[in-house]
Amino acid sequence: MEGSSFLEIAGIPLLLAAVFAYYGVRVLVKKDISAIRGKDKPPVKDEVMYTKWAGALILFLAFAALGMAFLLCVNVYVALIEFIAAALLMGILWRRMERRYGG
Repeated sequence: MEGSSFLEIAGIPLLLAAVFAYYGVRVLVKKDISAIRGKDKPPVKDEVMYTKWAGALILFLAFAALGMAFLLCVNVYVALIEFIAAALLMGILWRRMERRYGG
């Protein structure tokens, strides 16, 4: 498989992985939760734990998008199932994190 062919197939998931990685690192390193929380939301209960968990979950989704990009070369349905499962797991874990550390 040529490089241009790989980018045609997996370009959007690679772009998603880059965006998720940017926000995950931004939350973990800079402790900037305003990047992911709306302006109308109340302040969080425990900012340190919130940034730790939120950054880790966003990076998890970035790795899932990266995995989807490579699985697209193998089988489209497997890649779709993998990303849907990762997104559902991330949603469940995000809800738990919001309940525990959010406002």
